[in-house]
Amino acid sequence: MADQDRFARALSAIARGLGRIARERARAGDVTPQQAETLQLIAESSTVSTSTLATMLGIDPSTASRNLSGLERSGLIARQKGSDDGRQTDVRLTPRGRRAAQSVGSGATQAFGSLLDKVPRGDRARLIDALEVVAKIVDPKAR
Repeated sequence: MADQDRFARALSAIARGLGRIARERARAGDVTPQQAETLQLIAESSTVSTSTLATMLGIDPSTASRNLSGLERSGLIARQKGSDDGRQTDVRLTPRGRRAAQSVGSGATQAFGSLLDKVPRGDRARLIDALEVVAKIVDPKAR
């Protein structure tokens, strides 16, 4: 049980820290943390349906739609009827949205890179391996 407690405490601390980094990253990109994550997911997919995006974000489709409305008003995304299914709405980044996603992404790389710089060189490969295992557990699509 001691290992499970240590693991739970470590993951909780990591989640809080990553949340703080995400909020700082989003503020730098002038979007909310959820909008920053949304932009990143759309950038990775090129075009994605609203329902798929909601599933990826772990939120209700109506919440995703409201989130997308804000991004659309800001000129960061464009929505159109799905090519395969007229009931579906496809979402893509505008050029401004691509720049915002790149900005948020490079901010994440810098923020996380600075964390890795604090890990002793001899421990880095083990840490990365362990994080990749956890990532695959919590997100089976993680590479």
